[in-house]
Amino acid sequence: MEVEERRILERSLRLSEENNRILKRMQRAHRWALFWGFIKFAIIVIPLIIGYLYLEPYLDHAIANYQSIKEIFNLPR
Repeated sequence: MEVEERRILERSLRLSEENNRILKRMQRAHRWALFWGFIKFAIIVIPLIIGYLYLEPYLDHAIANYQSIKEIFNLPR
């Protein structure tokens, strides 16, 4: 193998190793982004669900009151 070929192969190997390190860091960053995205989603959605379940009886009562008031004002003339 000539000196020039060896130098090109060594440079190619260095670049491949560097690319591999960069890709591993990108993959790790992507995993963390997915994890924190799920956490943020859970922080937003879970309180909304719990709030709805807690307030549902009050909302049903308010809607029933609204319907009864609506029926009172819709009397035939």
